[in-house]
Amino acid sequence: MRRAVIIAAAIVVLVIATQLLVPPYLEHRAEKRLTSNGGHAQVTIDAVPAVRLLFNDGSKIKVRGDGLHVDLLNGNGNGQVFGELDRFNQADVRLTSMSAGPFAVRQVTIVRHSSSDPYALVISASVTARALSSYAGNEVAGPFGGLVGRLASGVVPFSAEPIPVEVDANIRSRDGRPEIESVDGSVAGVSAGPLATAIASAIADRL
Repeated sequence: MRRAVIIAAAIVVLVIATQLLVPPYLEHRAEKRLTSNGGHAQVTIDAVPAVRLLFNDGSKIKVRGDGLHVDLLNGNGNGQVFGELDRFNQADVRLTSMSAGPFAVRQVTIVRHSSSDPYALVISASVTARALSSYAGNEVAGPFGGLVGRLASGVVPFSAEPIPVEVDANIRSRDGRPEIESVDGSVAGVSAGPLATAIASAIADRL
């Protein structure tokens, strides 16, 4: 009987310790990764009991950020970049005043209400021909590289006039790999699908 009580007490202590330590650790890690190139971020993770997080299972992740920068050179959607978001049943990511490669992003949201739903992505941004021309000189592979190349060749070179970018897309995660289900929006007449995938992947990969 005494042994059973000791084991039960140890389990309770372990559960409490996990609840107190695991979510803050994961929140701090995500905040540090998001702000590695500057800006501010706050990450909140819900999971009861928190031991679920050790088995890639959580209730909700909420992310707020401002002034962040993400690099899109590798944001072509080939990796399992949605793995961290996928571990949560719900996701609510809202970032403002950030830069993503050559794009100045006023606001981007990534929201999922349940694990069976796709991620709803909304982007409000702009880009200049000057920034595109400079960025096109980098080694950008995949569909996003093709998008940048097409845009850079189709706009007035070195113009500082901002080109508006408004995108509304649904992205389904297939084992952590993003796939566009639907997209509404274009950049200078070119479908914004690759851009949506690149930005969503770059953000998700930092969590």
